[in-house]
Amino acid sequence: MGCIKLKNIFGEHWKQSYRDLKISPKPTQSGGLASSTTHVAFPWDVGSGGIVSVVDINNFDRNPPVMKLTGHTGSILDMDFNRFHENIIASSSDDFSVKIWDISNVQSNELNEAMFTLNGHRMKVTNIKWNPCVDFGLLTTSFDCSAKVWYVQFFLPFIRDASTGNEFFSVSINEHPSSCSWTPAGDKILVATKDSNVSLIDPRSGKSCDKFKAHDSNKLTCALWLGGSYGNDHILTTGFLNNKVRQLRVWDSRKTDTHLISHEIDSSPSPLIPHWDPHTGILTIASKGDLTVRIFQYMEGELSRAGEFKATGSLKSFCMVPTQVCDRTKCELGRFLFNTDCKQINATSLYIIRRSSSTTMSDLYAEPFENKKYAMADWMAGYERHSVFPSIFKKKCADMVKDKDAGCKFREISKAIHDCNVRFGSNFNNPEFVPVLEQLRDSISDLIKTIKI
Repeated sequence: MGCIKLKNIFGEHWKQSYRDLKISPKPTQSGGLASSTTHVAFPWDVGSGGIVSVVDINNFDRNPPVMKLTGHTGSILDMDFNRFHENIIASSSDDFSVKIWDISNVQSNELNEAMFTLNGHRMKVTNIKWNPCVDFGLLTTSFDCSAKVWYVQFFLPFIRDASTGNEFFSVSINEHPSSCSWTPAGDKILVATKDSNVSLIDPRSGKSCDKFKAHDSNKLTCALWLGGSYGNDHILTTGFLNNKVRQLRVWDSRKTDTHLISHEIDSSPSPLIPHWDPHTGILTIASKGDLTVRIFQYMEGELSRAGEFKATGSLKSFCMVPTQVCDRTKCELGRFLFNTDCKQINATSLYIIRRSSSTTMSDLYAEPFENKKYAMADWMAGYERHSVFPSIFKKKCADMVKDKDAGCKFREISKAIHDCNVRFGSNFNNPEFVPVLEQLRDSISDLIKTIKI
C-alpha cells in the first residue's frame, strides 16, 4: 500500500470452505487457528489429550486429508508456524509442554512423535511465538507467570527432549500472561497480562526495559508491536474501560507514561484480538463470540476506521493467512479464516474497490521487504539485524508528505488572499494592509522552501 489512506475495505466470503472437520470447542487465549502459506492448523476435537490437525491450504474437497499430530496429553492452547521453515509448527498445551513438529515428508496422515518437546513450564503454556528474525528462536508464556525464550537446535537431531538445555532465557512476569509478541527486529519481547499490564523485556540482558498499565480495568489485555513501514515503533493494546467497554490504545514505545491514541469500540465481555500487517498498515480486530470483524489503518500516527464485515456466525476461532498468499491482481489486502460451528473453516478476503482500472498495484501495496534470518548464536552474542525498507518506498512516502504540506500551505495562502480582497477591496491604500502583505510574503517564502526541499 503506497502511503495512501484506505476507506471502505470490505469482506467477501468464499463459497468454498474447509469442510467435514472436527474442531475443538475448548477456549483459548489465542485466536485458535494458525496458517502458513501452505497449511492451516487447528486443534482436533477429542475426548482427552490434544491433537494438532493440519490441512492443505488449497484443498477445499469434502473430507479433506487431515494430518494429525498426536502427543500432547492436554488441550491445545496455541499454535504457530515458523515463518522461515513453513513445515515447522510449534504447539502448546494444558500439559505444561511445547512440542515442535516437522510435517514435511510425512508418509501417513498421523505423526506420533514431535521433533522436540520443551519441558520447562510448571503450568499450562498459553501463548507461543516464533522470533521474526532469529532462526528457531521461540517465545512461550505460561500460567506459571513466566516467559521463556528457547533455542530449538534442529541441526542436532539427536536431541529429542529439552527441559532446560534449550532454554535460553526465563523471566517472572508476576501475573498471568494473556499475550506475547516479539519486536520486529526480534531483539525484545512484549508480554501483556490479565491485569492490563504490559512489559517490554530484553531477553539477552535479562532486564525489563519498561512496564506500564495499558488500560484502566484489570481484565485480559493483548499487546502487539506495530512494526514495518507504518508502525513507527508504536505499541497497540486492546483492553477494557470500566470492565465492559472495549478499547484500542496506541503507545510510543519510547515514552509510555501516556497513550497516543485511545479508541472505544463497544460494550462486550469478550477480549479483542488484534492482527497487524506491516506490509499494508492494516489492523484487523476480531473477538470470539462476535459477528463483526473490524478493520483499521494505522499510518502517520493516525488510527482510522477502514471498514468491517460480518461473519456468517459467532466467531469461535480465527486467524489471518500470510500476506504472500493474497491475490494482488484482485486487490486482495488480506484473508481471514474463521470457524463458527466447529465443523468447517471459512475464508473471507479483504478487498478495496479501485477507483479506476488504471490504478496500479504500487498504489495499494508497499515495496516488498523482509526480515532476513540470522543464527541464534549471533543473536545471543548481541548481533542485531533490523528490517530494511526500500529507499524508493521511503522517498515516495516523504514526497507524498511534502506534497500534502505544500498543498495545505498553498490553500492557506489562497484563503488569506481572498480575505484580503474582501477586507481591503474598496481601499488597497489602507495602511493596515501592509502588515497583512508582509505576513503573506513570509508565507509564500515558506511555501517555496517547502517545495525546493
